[in-house]
Amino acid sequence: MTVESPWTPAAEDDPLDGLRAALTAAPCGYEPESGYPDACWILHPVHDEGVRLRWDQVLAREGRRLADWPGTLSYLVFEGVTGADDLEGPDPAELDRTTLARLVGHLARSGPWGYDTPCGAAQAPVMNRPGEELAARRGRLGDALTHHDTTPEFRFPATWWAADGSWLVLSDVDLSATEVFGTTALIEALLADPELDAVRRPGIAEALRD
Repeated sequence: MTVESPWTPAAEDDPLDGLRAALTAAPCGYEPESGYPDACWILHPVHDEGVRLRWDQVLAREGRRLADWPGTLSYLVFEGVTGADDLEGPDPAELDRTTLARLVGHLARSGPWGYDTPCGAAQAPVMNRPGEELAARRGRLGDALTHHDTTPEFRFPATWWAADGSWLVLSDVDLSATEVFGTTALIEALLADPELDAVRRPGIAEALRD
């Protein structure tokens, strides 16, 4: 039996909290360049025979550090690293379920509505069929994992956000890390979480300019 997602399709005339035009124009997912006090990246997990490694642990095999990498956070980070082809992950385009659950908990704690925070979400236009409208949904933050579990490949939207504009999350379909925008308190909590591999890094637009 097919289970329906609790995040329901948004109407075609829904302005998506003022983001519809920006979301439509961002083929791989929308990255805001202003409007949020702080931001960080959550690196998608890497495992070696079931053991989770931080990205810097993998890069250390070649005497390298993520801090020295000049580009965006894709599989290219690990090119030339011994044994990198045998690792599990990092997955492109979306967080794994465990990391997603951790992030949802932080987002819930960051605002007054907790898991009842109203959210919007939009898939990256590059994933749509030609001529297909922007695929967008509405729902509550607490149902994010259920949405993840009831949808197929590339299950989670590229861009999702709090309806009040307090935070926004981007998993660009070309990258292997998720960018989170929000308050300084939220970002510092993510960076301090030992269960997350979270780092401060330039945004996509900034990295591409450099």
